[in-house]
Amino acid sequence: MGLMLEGTPQLTLEILQALYAYWAGKRQGRAMPDRADIDPIEMKPWLGNLMLVERKDDGDYLYRLYGSTFVNQFKIDMTGKRVNELPAQQAELLRTEYDAVVHSRMPMSRRYTATFDYTSRDKRSAWQVERSWERLALPLTAGGEDCRMLLVAAFPLEPAAEDRLS
Repeated sequence: MGLMLEGTPQLTLEILQALYAYWAGKRQGRAMPDRADIDPIEMKPWLGNLMLVERKDDGDYLYRLYGSTFVNQFKIDMTGKRVNELPAQQAELLRTEYDAVVHSRMPMSRRYTATFDYTSRDKRSAWQVERSWERLALPLTAGGEDCRMLLVAAFPLEPAAEDRLS
């Protein structure tokens, strides 16, 4: 599914619907909430599946927070790193997505499928699993009127067998 910019996103997963409702409640009549309005204590249901992304003056994006679920799935922690440090095709896709949210000042949702590498605990076997995810990107200000940050969450549309084993 391609990028979907929406006033109210059409989300399948209740956990993302709840995150959108949380964000919308923090708007307080504004186009978007400020980063300071987001309370980390209130974010507990989503924490491992959240990214906080800052738009830099040069147009690139910096991951201020990269959730533990993504670290485990992608085998890399992007906290403190920029989108341009990712493989070129992935970086371009994410820049396009993030730019759309920043310039429209509207939430964006999409579904995507990714292939993940797994290795057994004893390191004797490896396999790949394809998983589909739903993703929500929400704009935030940072002490002004412009969108300077994004609150991004992604959750698998159904748990993988590996998740059920742990």
